[in-house]
Amino acid sequence: MHSIRRSCQLALQNPRYACIYANCSRRAFSQSSAHSRGALPNFLPPSSPELSTLLSTFNSKVLLPYHLTKEQQKLVYSQESRPKLEAEPVEITLGDVTLPLEHLDRNKLPDRWQTLRGVVEKSETQEDWENVLRCLEGFVEAGIRARPQWQEMIIRKLALADMHHLILKALQRPKATGIRLSNRGVLTQVLRSVHSRAAMAEWDQEETTKALKMAKQVVELMEHKDHCGNKPVTLTEKDGDWRGHPVVIALPTELAAVVAEKYGGDKEEAKKMATRLVAAIKQIDFVSSLNGLSESSTKTSADFPDVKSHLDFVTKHCHDLLELVIVWNALKTSRKVLGGDMPMANEAQQFEKKVEQVLMQSVDKLNTLASRDGGVLKTQYLGMVKEAVEECS
Repeated sequence: MHSIRRSCQLALQNPRYACIYANCSRRAFSQSSAHSRGALPNFLPPSSPELSTLLSTFNSKVLLPYHLTKEQQKLVYSQESRPKLEAEPVEITLGDVTLPLEHLDRNKLPDRWQTLRGVVEKSETQEDWENVLRCLEGFVEAGIRARPQWQEMIIRKLALADMHHLILKALQRPKATGIRLSNRGVLTQVLRSVHSRAAMAEWDQEETTKALKMAKQVVELMEHKDHCGNKPVTLTEKDGDWRGHPVVIALPTELAAVVAEKYGGDKEEAKKMATRLVAAIKQIDFVSSLNGLSESSTKTSADFPDVKSHLDFVTKHCHDLLELVIVWNALKTSRKVLGGDMPMANEAQQFEKKVEQVLMQSVDKLNTLASRDGGVLKTQYLGMVKEAVEECS
């Protein structure tokens, strides 16, 4: 899309996509001038002219400046060089993409986050969502660190668009996309997206089976050195090794138990996973974290100096509750399907009761926790938590 040749091809198909430089003579930078930092993403054909414009801006004004040599920077940023650049157009090729060098005002370059968010909001087709991943790859190639919040948003939007295969693709290429399961926020969104795939389909057999398969793949990917596999299992959670956390083990346990209960799935597999879950809960003193969650539910707006700190706390609290829903449903459903074969049955039942108690009490206090200045903080997570509990009740 961004190469001159491809722009001309699109222009022949639709004049709205025409490149305004297509009929201009231009010169290319010599190979000695080329910057070896990386390549620009070669986007698939987008679904709309608006998205085409956003992707073009993303490449030419968000990413390209990070690939320019000092010589090229002087050329595009200098007001004195502008007439020459307009009179004698110059091309630069990075990877499979060729772009014209244009004058850029440093003070008017588009905001990275706003441009990326615009691309996400306009995405509709599978090709559009593939381009979103290519945007992330473009950040990595340019040496731009994508904030975890951006990655979390993309995972959430991919799940809502039923593009779970692209979530998996992003996780399978952590070096290229920058998305790593060692990041707690990213992990939470991934786990939540897999759980919701089955829950929002009312635990339909096909969707639940697919979700179980994906959950196993996610757990397996966590062993990769670019996710959590480069750290000894004995490290603490703060080090980014989440492989032994109860919610990570609870996700496939929950789904295996549902498949066994509703569709005659493998009970031995469900039992094996339930054993691991109860052992993980015992190992990290999960009850202490549950008590901490209960204490968090009692806070009010008076505990926070401003709206931002209050909203950040509520968001984190809701993330914890969404994870707790998965643990609760895993214990509850495993007990139902295994009955007397439930491993460590007494301890498992005690954990289940404690988790349910904390979860229900916390949900009841959510609106109070999020109240401020006579109203409730604007956040979608309050509804998400309540809906998640209803789906598993």
